[in-house]
Amino acid sequence: TIVLGAVGALFGPIGAAVGTLAGRAFDQAVLFKPKGREGRRLAELQVQTSSYGSQIPRLFGTMRVAGSVIWATDLRETREKSGGGKGRPSVTTYSYSASFAVALSARRIGAIRRIWADGNLLRGAAGDFKTELGAMRVHMGGEDQPVDPLIASAQGPALAPAHRGIAYVLFEDLALGDYGNRIPSLTFEVEADAGPVAIGAMAATLSDGRLTGAGLAGEDLAAIDGFAAGGSNVREAMAPLVEGFDLALRETAEGLTLLPVASEAAAVVARDSLCRAVNGRAHESVEHRGIADDAVPYARSIAAAFD
Repeated sequence: TIVLGAVGALFGPIGAAVGTLAGRAFDQAVLFKPKGREGRRLAELQVQTSSYGSQIPRLFGTMRVAGSVIWATDLRETREKSGGGKGRPSVTTYSYSASFAVALSARRIGAIRRIWADGNLLRGAAGDFKTELGAMRVHMGGEDQPVDPLIASAQGPALAPAHRGIAYVLFEDLALGDYGNRIPSLTFEVEADAGPVAIGAMAATLSDGRLTGAGLAGEDLAAIDGFAAGGSNVREAMAPLVEGFDLALRETAEGLTLLPVASEAAAVVARDSLCRAVNGRAHESVEHRGIADDAVPYARSIAAAFD
């Protein structure tokens, strides 16, 4: 202001006034411009993925499951500047997005329906998303599925895994502002099979055909709407079904077969044959006792018939 005012004075009073105004404008725009404001910014852009060794279950039927993050890029930062005109400070804001893959099943699936992020609906039944993202691709888990193009571009075609035999979903540039600028906890409604799956069919799949299941009259065992099979072996994978449906294992000419425990009865005790009294004192006809499995080499069950 002082310099331009003095220069303008060389051209008279009007020149001095013009120079002073020009000097003030220069001072406000350059020398004394208000400092811009910056929004919250992350100091660390690396993503913490799931730990190695996490088990991926084999899904049957339809159920809601949580996945495991198996691949991710660092967070992508977008900087946007607004304001700053007429002596006002500018405002710089930062937003973040992430690209990552989530494994769902170690068995081929049929479709993905709804998706939830931190308990809130992310994708509706009609396929509509509630949060901005670049793209979502579902890999069904086939043994011949190709490498995802984003993973290939990031890792290189020669190093990018196709995750064949693993059903997974890849999110490309999912906006993270609604989730505290982090990858949210995701759950998925997976349709691994079109309808309920019979227990015998699941047993055959999990054991590679070495185990089957049959009902009392040779029909298949009960069917359930959804099941996630996990564990270090077939026994651990089938344990929830064996316990939940009270099943027993029998060796037949066709191999190992699961049967309802009730079908193991070898004889029927008539009601009149049951003991009702001992030494003149009333006695319960049916008595149940428990003992550790490893203390008994074999077990025999007796079924009592009642009217």
